[in-house]
Amino acid sequence: MLMRKPVQFNCVFLGGLLLASACTTTPTKVVGPVDAPEVRKNDAIAQILDGKSGEKIATLRTESTPKKTEPKRAEDIEKLTIDDVIRIEEPNTQNLYDNSRYDFPITMNSRVEGWIDYFTGRGKHHMERYLQRSSRYIPVMKQIFRQAGLPEDLVYLALIESGFNLRARSRAKAVGPWQFIQGTGKRYGLRIDAWVDARRDPIRSTEAAAKYLKDLYLMFESWYLAASAYNAGENKILTAIDVLKTNNYWRISDSNMIRRETKDYIPKLIAAAIIAKNPKRYGFDDLPYDEPLEFESVAVSYPLHLREIAKLVEASQEEISDLNPELRQHQSPPDSFYELRVPVGSRVVVERALASKRNELTPQNQPGQYVVQSGDTIGAIARKFHITKNEICRLNNLNPNEKLSPGLSLLMPPKSSARYTKVKRAPSSKTKTFIVHRVRSGESLWSISEKYNVTVQDLFRWNNLKKPLIQPGHKLRIRTEASADSDEA
Repeated sequence: MLMRKPVQFNCVFLGGLLLASACTTTPTKVVGPVDAPEVRKNDAIAQILDGKSGEKIATLRTESTPKKTEPKRAEDIEKLTIDDVIRIEEPNTQNLYDNSRYDFPITMNSRVEGWIDYFTGRGKHHMERYLQRSSRYIPVMKQIFRQAGLPEDLVYLALIESGFNLRARSRAKAVGPWQFIQGTGKRYGLRIDAWVDARRDPIRSTEAAAKYLKDLYLMFESWYLAASAYNAGENKILTAIDVLKTNNYWRISDSNMIRRETKDYIPKLIAAAIIAKNPKRYGFDDLPYDEPLEFESVAVSYPLHLREIAKLVEASQEEISDLNPELRQHQSPPDSFYELRVPVGSRVVVERALASKRNELTPQNQPGQYVVQSGDTIGAIARKFHITKNEICRLNNLNPNEKLSPGLSLLMPPKSSARYTKVKRAPSSKTKTFIVHRVRSGESLWSISEKYNVTVQDLFRWNNLKKPLIQPGHKLRIRTEASADSDEA
């Protein structure tokens, strides 16, 4: 389990801010949900109840940091250690929740109570759906987070991001339960092309989210800031820390440095975790929870439509699609092998059928595949194969004027309906090698990872880094397959 470590700031640098701080556990400015009912005014007392018995565990009161720890003079401030600074900077939430029930820091204040009021009031019907779906995915998601050494309660990020809807899509084109945009998804190993969108896969996308959140924690050394960066972007939080000279999420959320959505993000996450772990206490009784996700895998070596699998196992195509939500064409891609998921107990049946009836099960009119070359446009490809732009756009969910990136795999109409010759991707001749990058002023591990399309964890591993602090002039080893420009020593 990763342990929280404070972001290190210069004590003198924070002096003025520390003197101005009231050192209380809750922010004074009340910001509730946009459409939530008026938040409760009394956030001095928070009652945490046991979800099973309904008995009161504790009545908890917020406490101010003892005045004796507050420095009175500038020379006292200069003598503070980093631990002293963080103790004054961060709210003392040690006594605000039952530690044994959460592995993510829980702070109870008016903002959190405002979202609890919303999820149990006007937004209750939404929360009911989210909780019903959650039981299908939370067990496997928690297992992935546990294996990655992350707080398991981070799974509730998926609740507030998508409500555990695998096919959720935002206006910013973020997709899946963890709402990855395409660039970030690919960086963390998710396949996204005309055949597969692994952002919709509950297992692969959770594995990618675990890597991403671990990178964010390595950067900010605070789960509140890491989760906020997941929502707002790393650069937005880094800028807020630099300008405000604080690593305290609640102080940052009281500023104008982040959007309202990000200000509400941590309170929503805390409220969701509290309700999900105490559903009966908050009025969610007798919900028809979904069964946990279970499946077996079958390796197929040619495109196979999901309806054929459904016939073999006597299930509906919808059921098989729910097990394989990442397949955009409802069939396995034309790879050498692809792991299809089938209901528990049906793997042997499918494998035997595939072995004995391969020709019968293989659809005859499979879409072809074309790999975009440098300079290709949708119109040029359409003219080359004597088909229409609309056919290409329809198969690949493209806009007619969309620019194509070299290496992109496009689906093409079946050979029976178009004069088309399948073009295979040429084997890559790139070799992995290390380059040296000299850190420039203003660069961070995150901006460098973006430049070279690697992860922050990669940079830590390749350079034996212990902390996310780098200085201009430092040299970093970076493994790359591209002939990217570098600042060679």
